[in-house]
Parts: sequence; C-alpha cells; structure tokens
Amino acid sequence: MKDIKQSQTYANVTKEIENRGRNMLLLNCFAERAREQGYFTIAAKFDSIVRQEREHCRVLYRIIEDGNDIDTLANLIYCAGELHRSGERLSNALYETASTEGFEYLSNVLSEIAKVDFRTKDEIKSIMSDLKVGKLYSSDNVAKWHCMKCGFSCEGNSAPEICPLCNSQKGFFLKR
Repeated sequence: MKDIKQSQTYANVTKEIENRGRNMLLLNCFAERAREQGYFTIAAKFDSIVRQEREHCRVLYRIIEDGNDIDTLANLIYCAGELHRSGERLSNALYETASTEGFEYLSNVLSEIAKVDFRTKDEIKSIMSDLKVGKLYSSDNVAKWHCMKCGFSCEGNSAPEICPLCNSQKGFFLKR
C-alpha cells in the first residue's frame, strides 16, 4: 500500500487545507464587517461558506490521515507548536524588518501579538497538562470556575456538573 504522506498529492491537499483555512479567516472578517454595516443576509452567506469550507477541510484531512481524526490532545499539541512558531516569527524577523524599515507602530503591534501568542501557548500547555492527568474540570486546590456560555462564576475543587444559571454541561467551564 502506498504511503500518501510521501506523495505530491499529500503536499497538494495539505496546501489546499491551508488555503481554505486562510479563506475561512478572511470570510469571518468579511461577515463581521457586513454585520457592522447592517448587511445581515450577506453576513449569513459568508458564515454559510465558512461552514462549508470547514467541512471540506475536515473531509480532506480525514482522507489524508487514513480516515482518522486526530484527538483533542494531539490538536492541542499542534496548536501550542503553531503559536510558538508564530510568536518566534513575529518577535524575530517580522518585528525586526518593520522596525528597520521605519514602521514603528506596526513593529510594536507585531511585538504585542507575539506576546499574546506566547501567553496563549502557555495557557494551551496548562490545559494539555490538566487533560493528561484528568484534572481539566477538577483541582487539588479551590479554583475559580467560569462558564464560557453564560458567564456564571463559582469557586470549588471542581467545576459544576451542570451550570446552575444556563444548565450547560461542565465542559463549558474554564478554570481560572
């Protein structure tokens, strides 16, 4: 059996997934702008295209990964790596070039984005650690828990099984 990962087809499909991902980001921005301008039907169309593109990426990804979706821990590892690489690019080459060319404001913005990338990477690593040891929704110490759906907050050694405000499952709780 041929190893697709060693083929030009794999490289082509991977590039196509990247291109569609980039398009989804732009379409999300376009939808947001359309909503700001009061064009809700146009925003809905952009949103619909984003959902289609996401599904197309998912289908292509499953095919090149031999029918397997990568699990959440693997996705977190990938995300942390990408955030690190992005932070490195921004804080090194892009920042330096903008600064050297006299674009100080842009240089400062790139530097701040790099800081956010590194901080977010650290947050992802903390989540990964909690997930690995089965402590994503529990803590050895009293922690603050925040429902991402409705904003309810509480303290305890574990997230509530069900949010007392919106009835969402504990998977919506974030440890603070």
